[in-house]
Amino acid sequence: MPLYCTSVQIANVRPPGLVKMVETLGGEFVRRGMHAHAAKLRIYYLALQRGLATPGRSEVDVHCSEAFVVEWFKLLRMPPYENAYPVRTAASGCSRCKRVSNNQGGSFQTESSFPGGWKVRCCSCGEAWLVLEGRSVR
Repeated sequence: MPLYCTSVQIANVRPPGLVKMVETLGGEFVRRGMHAHAAKLRIYYLALQRGLATPGRSEVDVHCSEAFVVEWFKLLRMPPYENAYPVRTAASGCSRCKRVSNNQGGSFQTESSFPGGWKVRCCSCGEAWLVLEGRSVR
């Protein structure tokens, strides 16, 4: 009995504007002195431009992906994601479950840090917010 093989090609579809977002994020990384992140993003950019990213997910195995780009846009408060996370003071508690830090750890976890701030997540309910250095909260 003969064996038949079929192949299906999936178009490398990426969200409109992703390449522009990668360019913008790269400039912001350099401006903030985040050169290791910028170097990884350059590889991702080249892979996107040459169609080498994983089809359907726009992912390159250099630990850079569309989700990575979007999350950094949120963390650095860059349009259109500048309001994705609320900004609070370092001493603030969780607005969802009302937990407050007891200065012994366990209530909140620093999930990410970057020049100028960090992202905090409540260990009880999962709510996330940003703490920005030298910036008052509105």
